[in-house]
Amino acid sequence: MLRERYERDELFFHELCDAYFKPVYKYCRKLANSQTGLMDFADECTQNTFLEARKQISKLKNHPNVEGWLFTTARNFVNLSFRAMYLKNKYEVFMSDDINDRLESRNNEIDQIIENAVDVDDLYQEVLMNLSTSEYELYADYYMKKMSIADLARKYNVSANAITTRIYRINKKIRSIVQTLVVSLDL
Repeated sequence: MLRERYERDELFFHELCDAYFKPVYKYCRKLANSQTGLMDFADECTQNTFLEARKQISKLKNHPNVEGWLFTTARNFVNLSFRAMYLKNKYEVFMSDDINDRLESRNNEIDQIIENAVDVDDLYQEVLMNLSTSEYELYADYYMKKMSIADLARKYNVSANAITTRIYRINKKIRSIVQTLVVSLDL
């Protein structure tokens, strides 16, 4: 009896794939604006749609609008992928090796000037003393413990956007503190 049910589910799923795979793929491509760089994106979203359909095949057999379910699921996967791609691009910076080398050499020069004029350990302690306890904890978790934004959001029970905003504000505060301290040294 279980085997018969499994075979019926498999048959229904194959019929579903035969009837809707190409239209769902075209829909995903359309949502991806037919951009050549996003064709893998359309493939992935289509595949995920049908994997989800396979997982929920018993519910789909009795669903009043299977086609609508497939297209809605495909759209949701496309939107989810766009969000993930946006977040990835938002936080990643790509630079050529030449630019990296020049920035690194300038940073080394600046670091040397600051190290000669400032006791870095004292500066570090001064900056940390100006952070509140909650700011210091977030600073330590993100920069010292290298926790991800998602892990921090779970730990502090807030959204990822709230965490990125807090980190931005802490960075801004630290820059302001350092600038004030360095200006007071009159380098």
